[in-house]
Amino acid sequence: MNLTKADQAVLRDFFLFQSLTGEQQVPVFEELAAQSFPKGEMIYTQHHFKRSLGIVTAGEVAALKGSGAMLNLLTAGQCFGAAALFAPIAEYVTELQARKACRIVFISDQELTLLFQRYPQMALDYITFLSGRIQFLNQKIDSFTTPSAQEAVWNWLVAHANAQGCVTASGGLTRLAKELNIGRATLYRSLAHLEEKGYIVKQGAQIMILHCQSLEGLIK
Repeated sequence: MNLTKADQAVLRDFFLFQSLTGEQQVPVFEELAAQSFPKGEMIYTQHHFKRSLGIVTAGEVAALKGSGAMLNLLTAGQCFGAAALFAPIAEYVTELQARKACRIVFISDQELTLLFQRYPQMALDYITFLSGRIQFLNQKIDSFTTPSAQEAVWNWLVAHANAQGCVTASGGLTRLAKELNIGRATLYRSLAHLEEKGYIVKQGAQIMILHCQSLEGLIK
């Protein structure tokens, strides 16, 4: 074992080992080792990587896309490779580079499988972690694909306007809010913003669209 006291302190707080008692952690940590990387060194590339979970115990690791754009910055206590560890991939989705001199503990798929067999709670903790990541990514996808409330209101108005650009919210604005799955207050704010910008004129439940130009630049 070449783990420093600082390495071990980070690992004790890492989700994978939190369910272990102090006595259980000791033999596990004795089987692990940390690898050091100087600033600027490539840790993973698309074609050169380890089938391992990497736990950063010191320094900073930048996750880069092919263009060199930084997607994420990992610091002590964070990890990479969890989702791809047991997947038969030929290429790693990102590149990892030491942003600052860093230390990383690598746990291979085989080593992790043995740990799961010895400590089943670790497997459940791993699954829980992956589930959280999936939920986080789904929320990110939703934020990219779901229109804002103002865009949803505008799209509904344009779709339901007659030849003169007039829209009547059948059942009132309360029903419209339910149809659009937004709060009444959000609907009123969206309509007020559209009216303020000169897109519509609202008279009770009737709304007149003044022009059907793009909303680009409106939603800010």
